[in-house]
Amino acid sequence: MKVEKNILTVAEAACILSCSPHVIYRLIHSNALGAFKDAEGRPWRIPESCIKDYVASRMSNATSLK
Repeated sequence: MKVEKNILTVAEAACILSCSPHVIYRLIHSNALGAFKDAEGRPWRIPESCIKDYVASRMSNATSLK
């Protein structure tokens, strides 16, 4: 996974994770994926580090199931 930006939109995160924006919103609301809104309440922003953490957690869950 190669990410060039530090902060991603929901659409960009969905593209990186190969899922729909709806899935990203569910992950955010279930606290599985870290995200924030700025002080003006603009749309969700997802730090690159949160994407990497989410992928790492999914990978560790997958390897523990083997």
